[in-house]
Amino acid sequence: RAQSPEPKIVSEALPAPSSPPIKKTDGASSMASEVKRAKEICLAAKGQVMTMFQDARLGKAIDPETTLPLVDEISASVQRNAAAILSVARLKSHDDYTYMHSVAVCALMLALAKQLDLDEEQTRLAGVGGLMHDLGKAFMPLEILNKPGKLTDAEFAVMKTHPEAGAQVLRKGGAAVEVEDIALHHHEKINGKGYPHGLTGDDISLLARMGAVCDVYDAVTSLRSYKSPWDPAHTMREMARWEGHFDKRVFNAFVKSVGIYPVGSLVRLASKRLAVVIEPGIDSLFTPKVRVFFSLRSKEPVPLTIVDLAAPGCKESIAGPEDPEKWRFPHLDSLWI
Repeated sequence: RAQSPEPKIVSEALPAPSSPPIKKTDGASSMASEVKRAKEICLAAKGQVMTMFQDARLGKAIDPETTLPLVDEISASVQRNAAAILSVARLKSHDDYTYMHSVAVCALMLALAKQLDLDEEQTRLAGVGGLMHDLGKAFMPLEILNKPGKLTDAEFAVMKTHPEAGAQVLRKGGAAVEVEDIALHHHEKINGKGYPHGLTGDDISLLARMGAVCDVYDAVTSLRSYKSPWDPAHTMREMARWEGHFDKRVFNAFVKSVGIYPVGSLVRLASKRLAVVIEPGIDSLFTPKVRVFFSLRSKEPVPLTIVDLAAPGCKESIAGPEDPEKWRFPHLDSLWI
């Protein structure tokens, strides 16, 4: 599991408003239609990842080549409308976390590769590596893997062996060295305080640095057996404060690929209303499309209204992220999915 450090305030800021997010490419589809397709892709992907983990536990050889059709399908969804599959993959129960986390990190890696303008081969390796980055968890004791509470030092020491266990099984299966490297080094930190090898800076490969960001983001925004999920917008701000944890260039590209206010984020508007982000902004990270549903003045629901913050003449704006735990609105996800 991702062990998140205590955040420290640093000067590194989130990307400037002028930094463009991923734009839809040819063949782009609407958010609603792609969410429906993304649900189907994620359901099928979960089954394939479960089988892969079960085969690993049984000592069967794992051939990374068998994942290519799935990775290509997830990649095509990212190309059509990245926000859809990234948001759908984030929604998971703690019971299927291990498997869906692999799917989510695959999608995040592919979106990040697109933002970094990696070539087709490197993008595919990023996707396969993301899908298989946690394969070593197949060999971890279930009582530790599913423990509903903080791990003891001894238990965490056992969990810290999963990168090497995953790399070993991938090596035996003939995985590309880049895929093996993502599995082995996605818990390394730029400041050398990660594991298993305590690598620093450029000694960590670009794909492993990407894996570190994608792994942590999905881990902390997901429902786990021992914690509630963090709000996506809050997560971006917290991760930006973790000095020495991530490669800054990679992290800033990640923010642009997912959004400062990712789909599903609860936000507070300048008009003293609450809204949920339902679609990323086309030209700016700060002007997504939102669904307004609650008044902070009256403390009561208001009629559902969609507001495009990027629309010409729109005088509404986001004042900041809002903590869903503070409000505990039921069925918040139903407002966007």
